[in-house]
Amino acid sequence: MEQSWDTIFDEKGNPLISRGTVQDITELSLAKIEAQNEHNKLKAILENIPDLLWIKDANGVYITCNKRFEDFFGAKEKDIINKTDYDFVDKELADFFKAHDTEAMNSEKPLSNFEEIPFANDGHKEYLQTIKSKVIDSDGNIIGILGIGRDLTELKNKELKLIEQQEELESIFNTTKDGLAIVDMKTNFVKVNKAYREITGLSEEELLQTSCLALSDPQDRERVSAILNEFMEKGIIDNFEKVCIIKNKRISVSLSASWMPDKKHILLSMKDITKNKLFEEQSKLAAMGEMIGNIAHQWRQPLSVITTISSNIKLRSEYEQLEGYDIESDMNIIMQQAQYLSKTIDDFRNFIRNTKDAQKLSLKNTIEKTLSILHSAMVNNCINIISDLKDDKSIDGYENELIQSFINIINNSKDAVKENVKNDEKLIFINTIKEDSSLIITIKDNGGGIPDNIIHRIFEPYFTTKNKNVGTGIGLSMTYKMITERHNASIDVYNEEYTYNNKNYKGACFKITFTNIN
Repeated sequence: MEQSWDTIFDEKGNPLISRGTVQDITELSLAKIEAQNEHNKLKAILENIPDLLWIKDANGVYITCNKRFEDFFGAKEKDIINKTDYDFVDKELADFFKAHDTEAMNSEKPLSNFEEIPFANDGHKEYLQTIKSKVIDSDGNIIGILGIGRDLTELKNKELKLIEQQEELESIFNTTKDGLAIVDMKTNFVKVNKAYREITGLSEEELLQTSCLALSDPQDRERVSAILNEFMEKGIIDNFEKVCIIKNKRISVSLSASWMPDKKHILLSMKDITKNKLFEEQSKLAAMGEMIGNIAHQWRQPLSVITTISSNIKLRSEYEQLEGYDIESDMNIIMQQAQYLSKTIDDFRNFIRNTKDAQKLSLKNTIEKTLSILHSAMVNNCINIISDLKDDKSIDGYENELIQSFINIINNSKDAVKENVKNDEKLIFINTIKEDSSLIITIKDNGGGIPDNIIHRIFEPYFTTKNKNVGTGIGLSMTYKMITERHNASIDVYNEEYTYNNKNYKGACFKITFTNIN
């Protein structure tokens, strides 16, 4: 209840009558309390939201703000109200705020702006998105402006980091020596790097109008389609070799592929292996030449035996001296020699046969096959091969490539002892040694060793110390590749001094270590 009283006095000042009113203000008090509660709730909300919030009148004078805004100005709300931006920030920034306020009050919709702003409370900076909208009274008049500032510093930093990473990836994409390309599901080019353009000899515009499949040799397209189907199942291609025909030029390439994150595009990595393929072909031709030379050595003696026996039979026939002669024995000898010749042909055919898939093979048997091929050449050059193959293990490998590798190493030793050993026994030692989970093969000679200034170059392509009519420098380089890349083994060479039969020798030692043994 609310009461109101007054008193009427006479001329002498004596009270005559008192009158008063009593009014029930219960509803009015409740309304005020409710309004105050709502105000307190709203204030609590404004104080606890992480955004900056403020209200100005039409002249830019602050009416209210929250705690976050107090931190920005470095002042309490009571000290901010009835003041403008010019009281807290420098003129340039205050002019910027005022211009943005004016633009927002003249706009039909809220305006957004991005600003990096220093906070007066501790000097730190925040990257804010500010949203400003005009405040209109019930009559439609603009009476002020409402501002909200949201801290996007963390998002901005993430964006900058992402941009930095994208720039790094773009730099790697464009500077790597491997050709990189992004293609769609039909292998149409979407993006290519500089190396890809250089390998193909096509411009970016030309590549974007064609596909990886279209650049393939027509004879390879069926294989390419098959490997593409395999990629769709497995999601990866590793070192797939194919031939491209571009502007009537054949290019041998090795392709690897993986999915892009969107699973709608494919990242291709391409290497130009044209020179490698040429090198391999030269190596195969050189190997065939070596093999033919070995066959010639192997055939010389049996052909001599056959010729001698045949000549003897012919002479006896001419002089009618065949009666009582054991011609059957001679014919058996001829048949034995012919079978030996046939076996050497089979060995040669097996050697040049291209084995695409790795097979389980015995290293001891592989070395023995190598020595069988080289036997005549070693005998003709008076070279004594001393082998100790008591340790044997199996590996998954390519026998012909290993045989060729061993031939290359042994021939290198053969040439060394032929040239450097004059008045002594020519020796080549071949040993197998089991160490833990590895099998080591050593091949050493007594040819004096390899000069220290060139031993580190012995496996370089085309490096040779021999006359060009004797060696091409392909053999040991190809051996290194076949041992390390095709069989995941290691090969080293060093000079070794040792004693054999109470005599001191020095020679080159090739050490091959197989770790993936069975």
